[in-house]
Amino acid sequence: MQPQDAQMMGQVAPAGAMGQQVIIVQNKSGGPKVFGIVAIILGGLGILGSLMNFGTDLDGLGGGIKTMFYVTTIMSLASAGLFAWAGVLLFQYKKSGVWYGFGAVGITVLAGLIQTFVIAAEFEDALGEDAGGIMATLGLVMVGIQAVCCSMVVALPLIMNGADLD
Repeated sequence: MQPQDAQMMGQVAPAGAMGQQVIIVQNKSGGPKVFGIVAIILGGLGILGSLMNFGTDLDGLGGGIKTMFYVTTIMSLASAGLFAWAGVLLFQYKKSGVWYGFGAVGITVLAGLIQTFVIAAEFEDALGEDAGGIMATLGLVMVGIQAVCCSMVVALPLIMNGADLD
């Protein structure tokens, strides 16, 4: 016995027939949800990492270095929380999640620059000008890579299909 071919019955009206308009509905892209989840996970890991920094033993360090460490740790904690919140907003298809994400990246870049220049200055004092320059260069490269990667996590939903975001 041969399987029967599927048949469609009824009439199809041409577009615009009888004064009606044709409306095409497109489903929302899943990109904002995916990148929202990624941002939530990265933000959550950042929060955990920043909280663990508060338990670090800093007894051998000077007062200025301790202050810098705690200030940048608080900045990193705030940035990670803001990044996670941006992920929640992206998951809900909110365009404001992109802007909160960029704000979080900005805070992270500022904290990274502070750390880079303070550590480079300490290396320069201890090991010479070349060591300070190498540390500053490495620090700036790492801050740049981090800024680009995190910016892409929050910007790609807007770039891919910004019309899906409210």
